[in-house]
Amino acid sequence: MNSTTRFSHLLAVMLVALSISLPASSAGPGVVYHIDSSDRAVGALRNVANHRKAYPDLPITVVALGDGVRFLVDGSKDAHGNSFASMVEPLALAGVKFNACANTLNALSIDPEELSFGVETVPSGVAEIGRLQLEEDYAYIKP
Repeated sequence: MNSTTRFSHLLAVMLVALSISLPASSAGPGVVYHIDSSDRAVGALRNVANHRKAYPDLPITVVALGDGVRFLVDGSKDAHGNSFASMVEPLALAGVKFNACANTLNALSIDPEELSFGVETVPSGVAEIGRLQLEEDYAYIKP
């Protein structure tokens, strides 16, 4: 993704974020989806989309680690040749947070700049999952 496209996506997210007024209660408990295999990412993303549709104000965070970070790399495709970004980016625009494990990115020599639009890094995927569960009362889901 070139810098102009990345900037356009960032601008779109900022505009959407500014136009959404979430109630204060939406900052409370949420759910964290743990994805450690890109082979299961399509099904997991469908679960996330259905979850978002059923509960549009519920905070949802996807944490990818291990082989699961590969589907978050810009340009990555599923087994049928479909772009993962076409599923990730609309969810990110809808408020779903996507976090990739920096430890894994480092081990796989993946530059964080290679990640799809809307994906952020966390120092440790497992630590972030634990933090969300313990500090923010997030429910844990592993599709």
